[in-house]
Parts: sequence; C-alpha cells; structure tokens
Amino acid sequence: MLNELTSLETKLNNLIERLEVLKKENDDLKPSLQLAQEEIQSLKDKMNEATLKVENLLAQLPN
Repeated sequence: MLNELTSLETKLNNLIERLEVLKKENDDLKPSLQLAQEEIQSLKDKMNEATLKVENLLAQLPN
C-alpha cells in the first residue's frame, strides 16, 4: 500500500511538472501567435487592396 501511494505521488508530481512546463510554453507562444495573427490580417488587407486595384484596371480596359 505504501509503495502504491509513493508511486501515485511520483506520478502526480511528474504530471504537475509537465503541466507547469506546458503552461510556460503556452505563455511564451501567446505573443508570437498575436503577431502572426496581426501579420495575417495585414496581408489579407493588402490582398484585398490589390484585388480592388486589378478590378479597377480591368474595368478601364476597352471592350
């Protein structure tokens, strides 16, 4: 019984350590994710602008 409790305690401690590592990794990644999302939005905006310019140029072409 004591061995089982010791084993369970060890497993729980390992789980807690892994959880803390993953929380830190998650916190470290959040700023990178935010920057990536902002860059994606900026690129989408530029694509929309380029699409509008091309459409306007095509509309000006003679039939």
